[in-house]
This record gives sequence, C-alpha cells and structure tokens, in this order.
Amino acid sequence: MIKNVVVILFLFNLVACNPAQKASQNKSASKVAPFSCLSSQNQCDVTTDLGVFTVEFSGQTEQGKVKTELPFHIQLTFNASMKDSQIKSVNSYLEGKSMFMGKIPVFFEQGEKNSNVMRAETLLVNCSEEIMTWRQWFAVEVDQGGEVVTQDFFIDFDSKRL
Repeated sequence: MIKNVVVILFLFNLVACNPAQKASQNKSASKVAPFSCLSSQNQCDVTTDLGVFTVEFSGQTEQGKVKTELPFHIQLTFNASMKDSQIKSVNSYLEGKSMFMGKIPVFFEQGEKNSNVMRAETLLVNCSEEIMTWRQWFAVEVDQGGEVVTQDFFIDFDSKRL
C-alpha cells in the first residue's frame, strides 16, 4: 500500500512539472520595452576618443527615475569613431552616490542584432531615502582591428523608492 502511494505521489510530481510553460514564460520575459534616456541621468551620451557610448534604460520608471526592487534593463550602444571598432566586453557595477550601499554587479550580454549593442538586466534595492542617486561605472573593452583598448566612464541617475 505504501509503495503505491509513493509511486502515485512521484508520478503526480512529474506531471505537475511543466517545462513547456516555463519556456514560453522565458520568451515573453525576453521582450523588452523601448529604451530611452532617463531625465534624471547626468548624461545619456558619453563622448570619448573611441567614439560615443549611449546608455539607455527600459522598465519601470516614474518621473525619469528607476523604481527600486523592480527589474529594469540597461542598454549600452557604441557608435565607434573608427570603422572596425567593436565592443569586446563590458564590466560594470552600480553603487549608491548619495548613500553607499555596496557594489551591485551588472552583467552585460551581446545585443541581438548589432555587436556594438550590449544589454543587461538588474534591479536596485530600497533605501531609507525617497529618491537616491546611483552611479554606474563602466569599463568597456573595445577591439580596434586587433588591438584591445579599455574605456572607463560613469553615469549618474536617480531611483525612486516604492
């Protein structure tokens, strides 16, 4: 009798798992709203000797600020000054500017169509302040026809507590 109950429970657990549903959820989650600059950003375009880096956001925003504790996306687009320059990798992290709350790593991946578009998904933690300023640091490795050059820069933007 106990064997039968164990087998039935085991089969019930197998049937309860639905990998097809999870795969369809991942596809819908990969769709990202349009990217734009936040009104709270200190700069949207960062001009360097290598070219122009544009940092844009997508997700839950309110009055030009990112909402805390909700996932959002960051897109880094590189408009190279040299024709064959391409982003090789991006190392990035966020830290509180108005209140230090540790470093939050941001992991960028290659965009779908263009090798000079990188995207990341992240979120921010709540803080005691209603509005907090964050600083995002970037170290971008750019391949310039076989020579790899690193460009460092940062942007500041605000978040709003839920």
